[in-house]
Amino acid sequence: MPLGGGGVGRVAQAAALVEDGYATWLLATDAEIDLPGIRDSYSELVRQEAQWQGVAPERILMARGVVQTTCDEALAVRTLAQEQGWRSLLIVTDPFHTRRARLTFRTVFRGTGITVAVRPVESAEYDPEAWWRSADGLRETWTEYAKLALYLLGYC
Repeated sequence: MPLGGGGVGRVAQAAALVEDGYATWLLATDAEIDLPGIRDSYSELVRQEAQWQGVAPERILMARGVVQTTCDEALAVRTLAQEQGWRSLLIVTDPFHTRRARLTFRTVFRGTGITVAVRPVESAEYDPEAWWRSADGLRETWTEYAKLALYLLGYC
């Protein structure tokens, strides 16, 4: 499943995993994101992009509710995963977000019997070996470190 809030790369990578047989379902959450001039919900945009990437509509599931944080997203996904009887979950996110996503999802899924794996987007513009060389890399890295610190302080 592609985590919300990212660009098309997360959805494209998740769609490729479904198409290649590594995942049965593409799961989307409805993130609370303001998209000026766009009337569709974030989850509907993910659905459309996944279909454009070749995922059959019946292979796309939507978690209930609107999420604001990675923790909210993990909780929404846990509810659906337990209802569906899943045994494993493959999360797709940007390279700078993998550590906190893994920690958050494994914490939320602890005791459920559901295995969680996190995979970075392969075609991401973010370069983990040279993040300090661009303004975007600096911003994304330091923002993620701040969020990781909050996670470590107990904010899911």
